[in-house]
Amino acid sequence: MSPDWLMTRVTVVLLAIAGPIYFFLLMLFIPQMTPFADPMLNLLFHYVTAPTVFTLPWIGTIYYQRYRLANTVYIMDETITAVPLRWRIFYGANALFVLMVFVLPMATPIIALIEGLIVAGHVFYRVGFGKMGGGKPAAFLGVIVALALCILPAFVIIEFIPGYLTVWETILQTWTDFWLDVAYGVAQCLVNALSFGAPVYFIYFGAQEYDKGLYGEVYTKTPTNWIRFGELVIFIIFIVMYLPPIPTPIGVVPFLDLSFLFQNYINWISLGIVAIMILVKMALKVKGDTGMGGFTNIFVIGLFLVVELVNRTDFLLKTSIIILAFTVYAGLAAVSYLRASSRELY
Repeated sequence: MSPDWLMTRVTVVLLAIAGPIYFFLLMLFIPQMTPFADPMLNLLFHYVTAPTVFTLPWIGTIYYQRYRLANTVYIMDETITAVPLRWRIFYGANALFVLMVFVLPMATPIIALIEGLIVAGHVFYRVGFGKMGGGKPAAFLGVIVALALCILPAFVIIEFIPGYLTVWETILQTWTDFWLDVAYGVAQCLVNALSFGAPVYFIYFGAQEYDKGLYGEVYTKTPTNWIRFGELVIFIIFIVMYLPPIPTPIGVVPFLDLSFLFQNYINWISLGIVAIMILVKMALKVKGDTGMGGFTNIFVIGLFLVVELVNRTDFLLKTSIIILAFTVYAGLAAVSYLRASSRELY
């Protein structure tokens, strides 16, 4: 098995491991569900039963679709190879944020109930009419097992939805008042850091093209790891500069809250870099450069920078742009999944 294929399988395993961790952490932010009189039962129900009910459908889906998911990861990697890793991280970070905050918490309860009904029907058929026997006793046993498989997910969902709706209102409120600026600020700092690194890639790309034309062979090697390290350092500096102080359970993180520097200076510099690189590429008719990526990539990058310059308080516009970045990644994942084979490939 090639290293690429091995890595796709490792990715699928990591997804299965991340599921229980995510749902346990999610329950920490949900008001404790108290369907019982006993506090200990409520504690177990909230922190053990509910995360388990939410996790099992995803683990089951990942297991039964493991080959297709691994092939999906492989196809996505093959499809976006032309997109620089730093931009893949940018889109992936936005997609992960929207997925964890908005999509999974509301979609999982419904999926848990649907899969519970499917499994219940399968068990009912197998026990009552399938290979495990027939007749009224077996059918009765099948009904009992099927009901057990349906009741627990339904019970958890009934308790979960009202509690999460309260949290959902809090999320939307804090998203409007505080976390939108944090999420948008992180994405914007990443865009700026990557924009600053793009000309360095382009310079080395030009040097390699010069080598090809003059010597017929490339002698200039791009120091990719050093450039990535530089982008990471710039990103961390920008984060510390941009974000406001953030309260956490262990104290306040003392960020500098200097976002005005980005609105007045840094974003303009990044836009200038993007514009100059586009003009240079058009004038020189450069193809194959990985400095900025294709039109869609440049369009989304521009949106993240321009909106901050034009209007720093537009909730719907900023949220839409983050969702747009998520849509780009989610659309690619959906197309790759539809193309992927459900059988193991080597």
